[in-house]
Amino acid sequence: MNIWGMSLAELQALVRQYDAPAYRGRQVYDYLYRRGVHTFADMMQLPQALREQLAATQRIDFPTIVSEQLSADKRTAKVLLRYADDALVESVLMHYNYGYSVCVSTQVGCAVGCRFCASGQNGLIRNLTAAEMLAQVYAFQFLRDMRIHSFVLMGSGEPLQNYDEVLRFMRRCADPEGLNLSYRNMTLSTSGIVPGIYRLAEEQLPITLALSLHAPNDTIRNELMPISRQYPLAEVMAAVRHYRERTKRRVTCEYVLIREVNDRPEHARELAALLRHMRCHVNLIPLNENPTVPLQRPEAARIETFLQILTGEGIPATVRKEMGREIQAACGQLKMKFLAKQRPI
Repeated sequence: MNIWGMSLAELQALVRQYDAPAYRGRQVYDYLYRRGVHTFADMMQLPQALREQLAATQRIDFPTIVSEQLSADKRTAKVLLRYADDALVESVLMHYNYGYSVCVSTQVGCAVGCRFCASGQNGLIRNLTAAEMLAQVYAFQFLRDMRIHSFVLMGSGEPLQNYDEVLRFMRRCADPEGLNLSYRNMTLSTSGIVPGIYRLAEEQLPITLALSLHAPNDTIRNELMPISRQYPLAEVMAAVRHYRERTKRRVTCEYVLIREVNDRPEHARELAALLRHMRCHVNLIPLNENPTVPLQRPEAARIETFLQILTGEGIPATVRKEMGREIQAACGQLKMKFLAKQRPI
């Protein structure tokens, strides 16, 4: 059994199986999550007999860092992690004025297939477990020796297609014995999985829901996001309104601006009409270009015009502060770059 990701109570129950007192479970917990020790032989506070028993019957699957990039201003770091089955997943650390935030991946690959995203170009490989998601947060905490303030589930994958493990991960992060993160510092981004949005509303967790909208109508959205054909915009917006009314939490709408695709003035006006009664904030994201995606970001003037139209129509909107653009911090890019280097010439 892999004990990485176990709670304090679970570890205390585990050591009792070896006739050890509960405080030995807390010692294991401290080694795993506070000291970053991931081999039983190095848990020197434990009796040698217990260390040997644990090593013979349990394992600690913590990913290894196979590649790391750091932005010039040192405010953004990106790592490529390798899990026990050789699956590769990216995670990003961003340093804001309020603290450190981690962009967490929820799947290896992605089944949604958005045209502008590199992470889903090879489809979905598998879901990540709650423990594997937790390892992404701790990897940065161990690497930088600092406390994580928040996280966003905006890395590779669609969180609501891995619902149970994502919920388990968020609850582990909120555990007072662990990271002790506030639910208000957790953001879940979805491409619009309608059943998942309704289900999440019933959890009554005060997290922030971010809708990957990216288009003001079904025609453009179907072109950019194949998942939209399964969940039309009207159904998605109805689910988001229900979520907002049920949780009393404001929703964020993510909108990647792509030149001559969804960035025209008429698109901004149509988007304003769609969101007029939603009480949501629009996060405009100029496309992070990469060689594998034949799309381009708009010029600064077009971005500003789009923003001014939205705010002029009474829609709260901002242009996302870009972090890590020079290290291609968008989902999937570091993994593709790494894999390209591994291929024989």
